Amino acid sequence: MEAQKVNYLSEINELLCSIKNDPSLAGQVTEQSNFIEDFGIDSLDIVDFMLGLESQFDIEVDFDAFDFDNLTSAKRLVDYIVAHCTAEV
Repeated sequence: MEAQKVNYLSEINELLCSIKNDPSLAGQVTEQSNFIEDFGIDSLDIVDFMLGLESQFDIEVDFDAFDFDNLTSAKRLVDYIVAHCTAEV
């Protein structure tokens, strides 16, 4: 995984720790991590998580069109962010 994507993965991990209010999750997100199964993200957490992603990565998530399969692996989520990111990197 290229450096930019590794950085994104780290930022996603920090956001996950914040959303779940669980610092023990630090460093636990890998490319294969499934956010729902591995970290127990529920529907309310998903909304907070997605809003956090929007803010962190300057993206706009269309909740009606978002494919929640993007949460089945961190790699898929990072690829989604890269594809939708408007921030200068």
